[in-house]
Amino acid sequence: MGKRIIFFLAWVGVLMLSIFGIWFVLYPKAFSMIEANSIVFKAVVLNISLIYIAIIILKIKSNFIKEKDYIIDNEYGSVHISTESVRKLIVDTLNQDSDIRKVDIKCGTDDKSKYYVKLTLDLISDYNLSQKTTEIQNKIRRELEDKLDLVLDNIEVKISKIRQKSSK
Repeated sequence: MGKRIIFFLAWVGVLMLSIFGIWFVLYPKAFSMIEANSIVFKAVVLNISLIYIAIIILKIKSNFIKEKDYIIDNEYGSVHISTESVRKLIVDTLNQDSDIRKVDIKCGTDDKSKYYVKLTLDLISDYNLSQKTTEIQNKIRRELEDKLDLVLDNIEVKISKIRQKSSK
């Protein structure tokens, strides 16, 4: 939620700066009353600049943070499995189901070091939705436990669009 607020404030600020710039170019006489050498003007410009530098640093930092890998420890050492590998395995599992169309997968470790999987998908089905989502959850859970020894606490399935199968 905090990232969304920062993102919103950043775009509101960009919009305000753009409108201010266009207004300054089109009506420069409207700004003749602003004293550019005053302390208040300099403080406002400095604060706006510092806020935008902080937003840029946060955005750059969040874009370059590496997702945490899933680690399997055994008597010989540890195996690091990338989040992309887990995501690919989930996609391969879901591609076997002809009822599932578009899939968006978010997975990784949360703050409590538990691995999570969140799916958003389009579904073409005549099944009971709760039965179908339970089937999807069980299929993914079995696949990840069998192939990666990855125990999931929670698999969240969201259906963004549903269509009935056309009977021919």
